[in-house]
Amino acid sequence: MKKLCILMFMCLMATMAKAQVWGNAQAMYDFGHKYATITGEIGHDHKSGYGFGFVDLDLGRKADNGMYFEYGYNFKLKNNFYAHIEYDGGLLFNSGLTYSHAALLGAAYQKIINKTYLEFHLKYRMDINYLAGNTGHGLQATAVWNRKFLKEHLYFGGYVDVAYNASVNHLTYSTEMQLLYCFKRLGAGVEVELENYSNKFKASPKLMVKYDF
Repeated sequence: MKKLCILMFMCLMATMAKAQVWGNAQAMYDFGHKYATITGEIGHDHKSGYGFGFVDLDLGRKADNGMYFEYGYNFKLKNNFYAHIEYDGGLLFNSGLTYSHAALLGAAYQKIINKTYLEFHLKYRMDINYLAGNTGHGLQATAVWNRKFLKEHLYFGGYVDVAYNASVNHLTYSTEMQLLYCFKRLGAGVEVELENYSNKFKASPKLMVKYDF
């Protein structure tokens, strides 16, 4: 897995060297989990494709303080189809435990329809438990969307993940949806997260602000 991390880092550095880069910073309070989250997102377009990644810092109760990150890159194939590679992972600061680590490989399809950005993924997923020294295998489907309305003042975007771990016969899903009113680079509004990671449904409403660089 160390080799995979190094390879992805080298791909990121190589593609960003001559890429068009954008990003944003977000701050929100999560009323469901009762902690604050600071998020940084970065995306970059390159002749070989495009990449996107983010880092979440969760700050609240000591046991919940931690970091979670994702980075994925889409390599151009033909028309709107891409080969997709991704790595996700997290760390709890207090205990030093890692959680939610996964390496993903699959295909992506991207399309803009009536000013709505749509992206779909179908990926092989390998879940990694570093402490136990084992892995789980399965599939994940992802949908991403965003659109601006009212002369680009109103933003609506989000994602849906559905993942199946065949090793333990477990199905999880999660979705986050943002609705923001934007003042040029600054936006303010709400986010709603729905998930069943802990084998029960949980809804987490959030207040947030976002600044686009």
